[in-house]
Amino acid sequence: MKTSIALLALLAGALHTGVQAQTMFKCMQDGKTVYQAEPCPSNAQQDAIKTRGVLQPGPGADVERTIEFMSTYRACADAIRMWADEMAPLYADWRALNAVMVTRVEKDRGLQEKYRARLDAKRNGKAGMCRDVALELRGRRQ
Repeated sequence: MKTSIALLALLAGALHTGVQAQTMFKCMQDGKTVYQAEPCPSNAQQDAIKTRGVLQPGPGADVERTIEFMSTYRACADAIRMWADEMAPLYADWRALNAVMVTRVEKDRGLQEKYRARLDAKRNGKAGMCRDVALELRGRRQ
């Protein structure tokens, strides 16, 4: 019971960031596609994409928020197969739009350890924690 209450308090604090629409750029060059917040180099093909539900954390919270979101998604996807099947394409889009932070988390050993610790802590959490992730992935989080 104490673990559930602590988990809910942690999630409530971490999920208290705003979501705004923003323009992202899809850059295609040399057979590679990259999504970024800045316009593409002049020698790349560019498409502007209006996004909704893109992560917009407050100062200093970007890495923490990314770890929180990724670990909650993974815990939910591992536990609920139907949810995972439905959310996987939306999560792939989210990862592409947040590629800089996702890459940072995945390449830094210290951040990987933090991610794994949070994931382990959430493995037996309540299914309700999946709701906020699903809403944000669908662009409906307020």
